[in-house]
Amino acid sequence: MAVLGNLLPRLVFLLLLFVSSRAKVVTIDVQEAKNLIQAGYIYLDVRTVEEFVKGHVDAAKIINIPYLLGAPKSRVKNQDFLKDVSSACNKEDPLIVGFKNVKNMEGGYVEWVRNNFPVNTSVVVKEEL
Repeated sequence: MAVLGNLLPRLVFLLLLFVSSRAKVVTIDVQEAKNLIQAGYIYLDVRTVEEFVKGHVDAAKIINIPYLLGAPKSRVKNQDFLKDVSSACNKEDPLIVGFKNVKNMEGGYVEWVRNNFPVNTSVVVKEEL
């Protein structure tokens, strides 16, 4: 579990891009992630709901779907992760077609904050993106 704890900061955020390519996760720096978010790409925050409520990337299109469930000491992978992501989007949304180009933001939310990029502490439930 210590290994997972060390890797978690690198995995906390995934940036979903709708560009056709091979299914491969590429790590990008926080500035590149910010540029993509500003260009209108959807940002998927996979931290816990509690972490998300405390603060998250200020993005026009953001979805919080925890990848890990359970108590902090006994987290398990969310077996319904892809189903949850798919159900959060319209049927016509390219997101449900498949994850063709997924980006991992290096350093996650911690690195975002270190760079003094905009954060949001309000939580608004949206029916659609």
